[in-house]
Parts: sequence; structure tokens; C-alpha cells
Amino acid sequence: MENMTLSQIANAVNGKLQITGNASDSDEILKKEASSVVIDSRLVEQDGIFVAVKGEKTDGHSYIDDVIKKGALGVICERLPESFDGPDAKGAYIVVENTLKALRDLAAFYRTQVSAKIIGIVGSVGKTSTKELVASVLSQRFCTLKTEGNFNNEIGVPLTIFRIRPKHEIAVVEMGISDFGEMDRLGAIVKPDMVVMTNIGPCHLENLKDLDGVLRAKSEVIRHIRRGGLLIINSDDEKLDLLWQIHEGYETENTGLPEDIIGALKNLRIATYGEDGDAFYDDVENLGVEGSNFTLNIEPGDLTGEALSARARVHMQGSHMVMNSLAAAIAGLDDGMTMDEITKGIEAAMPVKGRCCPIHTDRYLVVDDSYNANPKSMMAAADMMDETEGRRVLILGDMFELGTEEKELHYEVGKYASTKKIDLMICVGPLSENIYNGYLDWTLNGDFREAYYFDTKEKLLKNLDNLGFKDGDVILVKASHGMGFAEVVDKLVEKGSKYKFIKGREQMQIDDIMQLLAQTHWACNRSRETVEKAIENSLCFGMLDSKGKQVAFGRTVTDYATMFYVSDVVLDKSLHKQGLGKKFVEFIKSAPELEYLWGFLGTTKAKGFYEKCGFEPKDDFFMAMPKTNVKGIFNV
Repeated sequence: MENMTLSQIANAVNGKLQITGNASDSDEILKKEASSVVIDSRLVEQDGIFVAVKGEKTDGHSYIDDVIKKGALGVICERLPESFDGPDAKGAYIVVENTLKALRDLAAFYRTQVSAKIIGIVGSVGKTSTKELVASVLSQRFCTLKTEGNFNNEIGVPLTIFRIRPKHEIAVVEMGISDFGEMDRLGAIVKPDMVVMTNIGPCHLENLKDLDGVLRAKSEVIRHIRRGGLLIINSDDEKLDLLWQIHEGYETENTGLPEDIIGALKNLRIATYGEDGDAFYDDVENLGVEGSNFTLNIEPGDLTGEALSARARVHMQGSHMVMNSLAAAIAGLDDGMTMDEITKGIEAAMPVKGRCCPIHTDRYLVVDDSYNANPKSMMAAADMMDETEGRRVLILGDMFELGTEEKELHYEVGKYASTKKIDLMICVGPLSENIYNGYLDWTLNGDFREAYYFDTKEKLLKNLDNLGFKDGDVILVKASHGMGFAEVVDKLVEKGSKYKFIKGREQMQIDDIMQLLAQTHWACNRSRETVEKAIENSLCFGMLDSKGKQVAFGRTVTDYATMFYVSDVVLDKSLHKQGLGKKFVEFIKSAPELEYLWGFLGTTKAKGFYEKCGFEPKDDFFMAMPKTNVKGIFNV
């Protein structure tokens, strides 16, 4: 990390640098630059910076001595550890009043040191899928970094910024808020060159009050977009269309936006997507949970001197995902990409777990949309079910942070869902009783609509076997994150599957595994029964490249190195009689194509092998290599 010495870091966070230990060592320490910045002591690496943040369950100050022993360059803390005055004390400490503020301040400083173009993703619904699509498109030409997981708040955004390295040309940063002022602080950190605003919906109304409040809060980011930067907005959204009208001079009075935001808006370029936007779609072919085919159209203008059109495929379900693809197309065009590159990038994007992610089981299809919910996204889920073939089951839970109108907003979701083709409605939670009532009250023509209500998630889980799920059902699960509906998804997958999944690539079935095993030396000419038995009794693993493509597979860790193709690299087949051992560990660590490791297992007897070869434990069943992300685990 350039220009990130201890002295520079202390200055950036307005902290007091204190070094204990040998004076000559101090001189060397002051010359070093930080290798990383983390708040999780388990992720500290040599010469990294550890920020001791106080969390709900643990206090980072308790781990200061541990990270110093692991080789941390320094620690940002609110108090020195007791060991600071000890006889064997050694370490560098930057003492601040508030470590969370220091984390933000340091990220803002580091942002000024990186050359990567940053694209912010803002909106009430669809931020994560839009982020995935934008990053997928841009990665077709540029070295692109993106927000991982739910790192979109005042802790997650700084940690994302710290991951930017000189090799990265573009970073796509998701920015989520729940109150006024938060987007202002995030914008000051990110200082985006481009921002995509997806929509304005009724979310976090407990703090933001109404849609005008949501617009004001989200628009705080406009203050921080670089002059001449690009703002991409969904012009089909009435509130966002106001920004376009202000920019074009059509609306200047009673906008409800602060004058400085209006002034900043007029210093930006603006591009729109939607029915009358610079980018629009037509000829949509709905493929259900497999996504949509559509024609991507670009109007001649600032983005391009001529009209452009191309057929595209998005793997994420719903017409709103087609809309999100338009935003990604504009981002690509503004960076000089071709339509061919853009459509390839759209097709390469895959659903994210918890966000409209299809999970195939032996009995039925579960659509995991359990990560979060608000009224706008709930209605979008009902739309998706309406577009789906087969028997449709909708399981909805409470939406949080909706303020004084929370009951009415839940009722409106039920009323809206009653107009859609849903065969079975299941509502869970005290607020969702209003969804249930709205759904039944507004059933068209008095037709019988099968529906159930449970006041707790636990009661739902106890009654899953009594709800009449059928083979071939499509079951969509959605609620606010605090409802913990990931557990509902896991239980449905377990009940619908012959092979029990722990986590990860749940859509993989036995036939997929068989196909992969067929590529191995060991599995050649073996019967299906023999291979199935091997799967049931051995630890198996696979490797994915950075785009999630399967590039290698092996039967067991301890018996056979029966793999064997990694891109164009062929593993020495003479290894198949030697076990994986040291040669395979060295190979896998050095292969630049491999960014993910995933596995499925029926035994844990290889644990000792893992530990001996330097793997680090990630959970009770699977040991992943250092600097490797666990992609998925199966217990078959």
C-alpha cells in the first residue's frame, strides 16, 4: 500500500504514534509501508495494520498482543495494551479517540493514494445485483475489484477501499445507508468518479420518514462525485427522474434538495436508463429462474455517436435484472467498451447467495432471496413469481425499519401479491400478518387462495412438512435480514435434497458431480454405482477460477491425485499414485488461475493432512488454503 507508513497513517487519523522496543528496530519500522488494513485479527498478515474496533460481541483491543506476535506493522487503538510497559514489549501503536472514525479517516486518506477509477452503487433495491453486473462487464477489459458480501456500510466500505491495489484499474463499491449523513460520510471516503443510482423505495423510513427523505439521503453522494463525473440514473423511477430534470434545468424550485447538491449535480454528466433512457431494452424472452434474453439498445448521444443494439442474456431472474443490466452497459460504454464486451460481461454475471439465487434440489427449486427486504423488493419478488413457470410458492417474512406506517406497507405488499399468479402464500412474523390479511382481502373474484400464517420462524420450520410442497414447486423465500430466513432456505434445501448440503454451490447435484468425476483418472471406466459410493465415503474437492468456472477436480485428498486440467496446465499424472502431498500443495499455491477452493465430504479423516501441509481451518469440516476463499462445501 503506497504512502502508508506508520507516520503517514498516524497523521491521517490524527493519532499519537508510540513505539516500544529496541530503538534501531523503531527506525526500520518507520521505513516500512503497510501491507493491508483489517479489523479482524484472524486476517492480519505480515506488516499489516490492525484497527481495534469495538463490536457488539467482541472488542478488538483484546487481540492486540496476538496481532503483534503475528507480525502486524502496527495497531490503531483507543488504549494501549497492558503489555506496552512490559520487559518484552515490542510493537507500534497509534492511539486515537475513536477507532471507527480512524478507520474512515484512513480509508479517505488511502483513497487519495490510489489511481483506480471508482464507481459507487447507490439505491434502495438492487444494489448488489447491479454491483455484480457492473463489475462483471468492466472486468471483461479492466482489472476490476468489487465489494464482497455485505461490506457496504461505514465499516465495510473502508475495508473495500483498503483492498484496492496498484493492479486495479476500476473498483465497484456498493454504498448502503439507513440514516441522513451516512451517505455523506461514505461519499467523502469513496470520492467516486461515477455513481449508479438504481431506485428510490420505502426503506429505512424509521429514520428517513418518506420517499423524499430517502432521495435526500441517497443524493448526499452527489456532493462527492468528481467534477465532470458521470451519474447514471434509472429514469423510470419518479424520484430519480427529478435529478435529471434539475440537471436539464426543467425543475429548479421546491425540489427538496439542498442547494449545494443541486449545484454539484449541474457540474456532472448524466446518463439515464429505462423506457425513455439513453439505454433501454425490448424483445424480452423470459427464461424464469434462468434469467432473460433481451435486446440492449443505446440511443445516439454523449455515450455514442450512433445507435447501438445487441442481443444479451442476463442469468438473474426478473425484468428488474434486465434494467440493472442497462446500468452496467452505460458504465461499460463510458469506459470505451464495445457492445460485444458488454454483452459478454452481462452474461458472465451470476446470482449472489441470498439475492434471488436459484438452488436446485432433487424435489423442487428454492429461490434464495433471504438477505434483505423492503416493500419495493417484495413487490419485485411477487413479479418474479408471476413470470415463473410451474407451481409457485412465496414465503415472506417481516420487513424492518419502515417507521410508523410499517403495518400499512406490509398490507400493501399482500394486496399487490394478490394480483399475481401465486399458488401458495406463506407469511411469517408479527408484521407479516398484515401481508397475509392484504393478500386474502384482495384476492381477485373471491377465488380460493391457499395461504398460511405463522407468527414465528420457529413455528414455520416445525410445520414445513405439513405445507404441501410438491415436486416441481418453485419456492421463493424473502424477508429482512434480521428475520434470519437463511435458515429457512437451508432447511428447505435439506428437505428437498437426497444429498445434504452444508453451504456454497447448493445448485450442484449428483449428475454434476458425476460429470466432474468423469474427467479424473480414477473415475474412468468406473460404474455410476462405484462412483456414487466413493462420493458417499470420501473427501472430494474442486477448484474454480476467478469467474466460478470449474477447472479441476479430485476424488480424495489422501489417496489419489486424480485430476487433471487447470486451464491449459496439465498436472503430472504420475502423481496419481503418490497422493496429493507436498507437490500438489506447492502447485495449488502457485497456480495464478486459482482463486477459489470448494469441496464436499463424507469424512473428516484428512484433517491431519490439511494441518500438516499448512492449511488453515475455516469450519468444522473443511480446511482451506491460506489466501484462498472457501466457495462451497457439500456433505454427501
